[in-house]
Amino acid sequence: MRVLIAPDAFRGTLTADEAATAIADGWSRGAAADELRRSPVGEAARTLETAGDDDLPDLVVTGEGSLEFRSLRDTAVAALAAAAMARSVPCVVVAGQVHVGPRVAFEAGIHGAYAAAADVGSVEASMADPAGTLTALAEGVAYHWGGRRGRTDVRPELLPPDPLVPGPRPGEDDPGD
Repeated sequence: MRVLIAPDAFRGTLTADEAATAIADGWSRGAAADELRRSPVGEAARTLETAGDDDLPDLVVTGEGSLEFRSLRDTAVAALAAAAMARSVPCVVVAGQVHVGPRVAFEAGIHGAYAAAADVGSVEASMADPAGTLTALAEGVAYHWGGRRGRTDVRPELLPPDPLVPGPRPGEDDPGD
């Protein structure tokens, strides 16, 4: 699976490059066989718009410190999600906090939004080690979204408790089949 990692800065805690490194580290632990490509968030949107179909990633992973309603308008993350949606590429967001619901996120082109603060129990705990909590969150999201999707050997304890995307988790049977 080809994964494009292009987060924005996590204001006050991580630069965009530090966030991309943390996400890539976690993703490589959660879905080691996935092919990861990192890109600045603004450049990634332009790349999606101009790439040939064979060059498109299978998934876009972006993020920022706090995914809010304002994040869905006139931000680099919003532009990237819109570009991914226009090319039918799923887009997930990993953030420090998530303040939008799944329907609103989906309408903006975001197929899943995951919060590091929720994963570790509090904003304070998340901010005490922002790179570490982002890496752990990315590992769990990779188990759900990465190339391992559908396999039965995943570790369910690493999955975020409530993914925003409906459907079976890896290793679960789809009742619609």
